[in-house]
Amino acid sequence: MKTMTKTLLVVFAVAGGLMVASQARAVSFTKKEKSSLAAGKTVKQPLAKSGVDGFFGGTGYTVINAPIDAVWAAIEDWNAYRKVYPNTVSVKEVSRKGNRSLIRMEQGHRLLSVSYFVEVERDAEKKMISFNLVKNKPHDIEETRGYWRLFPQKDGSTLVAYAVAVQVPMGIVSILGSSMSRALERALLGVPGSLKKWMEGPSGNRYRTLTASK
Repeated sequence: MKTMTKTLLVVFAVAGGLMVASQARAVSFTKKEKSSLAAGKTVKQPLAKSGVDGFFGGTGYTVINAPIDAVWAAIEDWNAYRKVYPNTVSVKEVSRKGNRSLIRMEQGHRLLSVSYFVEVERDAEKKMISFNLVKNKPHDIEETRGYWRLFPQKDGSTLVAYAVAVQVPMGIVSILGSSMSRALERALLGVPGSLKKWMEGPSGNRYRTLTASK
């Protein structure tokens, strides 16, 4: 994929098991990863310590056959997150001020559910949305932070990067077991693929129509 050969993405470094804003490093794709992206697949790059002691993190990438403004509209649509994020029960915007929003997330299934608040910051110029756990509000997980970032491609499609780090209490890890923990990692890094499915299906038409009318 020619449009991928010169694409460099900025990701956060990892310190102390959690993702923090540190010195950025450029990441390029291997030949195999470029082929996977060209085939419409999601490339998953877990962090070295992902899956250890309740920490899960890494970056997922995919190419969505939609213009960047349409994809941006989708990741700003909190109502879409119940379809994009795995096992998400509800997403509610509690407050908004300027480019920042306070969001309450509830995720899980009939055996186990967690809820927490994240502060979301939108940077329309960079086409980047970052999120961080709000620790002075009730939270059933110990940490979560990361970002979405979009990159326009020459053919009119959009390269999506989704970086995430989550620290889950060991009590929850014990309930999940090893197989479910591995599934959690795959699901977290597979979020861009869920967004791709959402955007390239009938639901994506609303974002194309919305941005085309501007």
